[in-house]
Amino acid sequence: MLKTGQLRLSDGVPLMFPAGEALHDAEVTILELADYVYAHTPLKPMSKAIFLISRCLLVAKDHSARNADDLVALYANSREALNGNGPSDDFDFPSVVAECRAHIGTILQAVERVSKLTKGADSLGLLFNTLLRGKCESGEGLGTFLTPEEVVIPMVDMLLTTVGGPDILRSSKRPLYGDICGGTGRFVWAITLILHERGLRKDMLEGRARLFDQSALAVDMGRLNFILSGMKPTFQRVDDSLIDPGLDKLRGRFALLATNPPFGSAKYRWSRELERSLGRPLLAAIGLRGPDDRQDPSELFFFRNLDLLAPGGALAIVLPDGVLHSSSFRAALELYEEERKTKLEVRAIVSLPAVTFSLGGTVAKTSFVVVRKDPPSEAHKLYVGAARHVGFRKRGNQRIPDPAGNDLSSIALQYRDEDVEPCLAQFIGRWREFFTFNSATLLHGQREAAFGPKLSELAVSVRTRCKSEPTFHISILDVDETGLINVTCALENRPVSSGLACEPGDILLSCLNPKIWRVTVVPSIQGIWSCSPEFLVLRPKTGVDTWGLALSLHRPSFAQSVQSLALPSHQTS
Repeated sequence: MLKTGQLRLSDGVPLMFPAGEALHDAEVTILELADYVYAHTPLKPMSKAIFLISRCLLVAKDHSARNADDLVALYANSREALNGNGPSDDFDFPSVVAECRAHIGTILQAVERVSKLTKGADSLGLLFNTLLRGKCESGEGLGTFLTPEEVVIPMVDMLLTTVGGPDILRSSKRPLYGDICGGTGRFVWAITLILHERGLRKDMLEGRARLFDQSALAVDMGRLNFILSGMKPTFQRVDDSLIDPGLDKLRGRFALLATNPPFGSAKYRWSRELERSLGRPLLAAIGLRGPDDRQDPSELFFFRNLDLLAPGGALAIVLPDGVLHSSSFRAALELYEEERKTKLEVRAIVSLPAVTFSLGGTVAKTSFVVVRKDPPSEAHKLYVGAARHVGFRKRGNQRIPDPAGNDLSSIALQYRDEDVEPCLAQFIGRWREFFTFNSATLLHGQREAAFGPKLSELAVSVRTRCKSEPTFHISILDVDETGLINVTCALENRPVSSGLACEPGDILLSCLNPKIWRVTVVPSIQGIWSCSPEFLVLRPKTGVDTWGLALSLHRPSFAQSVQSLALPSHQTS
């Protein structure tokens, strides 16, 4: 009997998916099969073994093969029934079967067991993820960090809650949904599964689903999942989703996007194609100004996804905390709005525990973010949560069920219904009120609110470009540690690109390097003032003592709390 977990959707329909025990048993079976294949057959590299097992799963959907000849014939029949919509085979199936003919019976028994254990789940994504871990990867360059279903399902549920449910796809404009760094299609599959549970027909969904990835093997795995359910989606292999011209044609077409993009500090280089895709001002704001500059690709994918969203559409994306918590990311959001003449609403930020991607070989701290583009109104509060458990633990190279369960199920439930008693998350206010997206800091600020006013109650953040030639331009180096400004240097500065507009009485807080603390007040000297974009410009509210607030920001306790959010210089995402 298949053991299942249950997540009740916002319309009351329970979504059934395999629980940790079933997934654990499936993974054990896959790993045992991999050991057997490596020990008894010549199927190498691992991609050839994945090819064989995935095609056996396709056959097992409707048939029970008895031997090698039977398997070859049934696979040929399955491909013919797909009328040219099947996966692109990197290997010749009859030849691969012939290489391990004597062992096909054992392989088929294991595949049938995996098929039963993962019914209703992303069985091919599980296969791909399991076989590419640890010793099975063998340096073949196939490594990937697939998002666990325990994270995918709540993320997608929150994404659909953000747009008000499946009706957004019923528009006459035929909006799309999908993932532009889709891997094996786990997010696209989850969106499809939930939308179908909520009443949308498969024939409508298969025409709207899109997946792009640079791995032909992964794209085929994603396509196979849909084929196993009787759908023929439009999935495509591309060299680079950030700059692909075909994706450019889909700007403004997506109602729903969910993704876990590739990430890693300084792993993506500036290029003219990237500048064409995202625009020079936005790239400059996040540190990509020329050929020698590099950046974390996850941040670039975040803005690429925003470009693809239709008005009213929403994005759910996993980001490394090093990117999400940075002041440059927060500033780039507002610059994006200004450059694209659009409005964004950050709806949710949920911190994930280090175990989340440990099965893939990394314990990098991450969070997922839900953002809506051009919402009908910006009436929603920011929802912030911190999950401590995601339904499984890692033991050796395998997953085992976590007795504490999955916090994300409760977090998704509360996001749908604000009347649910808060547990691990809170609605805390409009996103523009906050200067950091660190969930721990935001939640701590709510708990400590009774001990004093929040900074947002005393000042507002002002971030507009200076449109006139400034009389004075304040750079970071013009401010010393005591807060004094070298006005002579500010008078002589001639910035190459426009800085931020500021005015006498504004408080400037340096965000360039929190370890070198600089806070100053723009003096009351007549003229046009601007400052470096690396400053946070705070404008005290009426009745607030400007100098008193500035001196408070010089307090060691305040400086240390901000510095604690910064990653060490050697740490990467």
